[in-house]
Amino acid sequence: MITFTADGKDYKLEVTPSTIKQMEKSGVNFTQLGDQILAVETLWKGLFIAHHPTVPDRKRMEIYNELAQVADGEEQEYDENGEPVDALMTAVSDEYEAALNNLKRKQGNVSWKRT
Repeated sequence: MITFTADGKDYKLEVTPSTIKQMEKSGVNFTQLGDQILAVETLWKGLFIAHHPTVPDRKRMEIYNELAQVADGEEQEYDENGEPVDALMTAVSDEYEAALNNLKRKQGNVSWKRT
């Protein structure tokens, strides 16, 4: 979950299985993530669905731009290829990965664990 305060309002951004299903209804295909790159805007806007669905898209992107500047103002991190790491998008990606893994685990009627 990503939490922050913007313009005096507390936000709690999260991706849930329900969020994933809603985004798929609007045309986002999470089963082909390896074959496509989703726009930052699409992923960011989707984070608001669970707790803040009435925030207008314009406001969502204003918030993103403000938060990305804060993350970029800190000491820059680099990945193994020497490319700059976008800390905010890394957090966003982690949210989606966790939700997709959770959704996959809940599919089917069989489960097992090692004891």
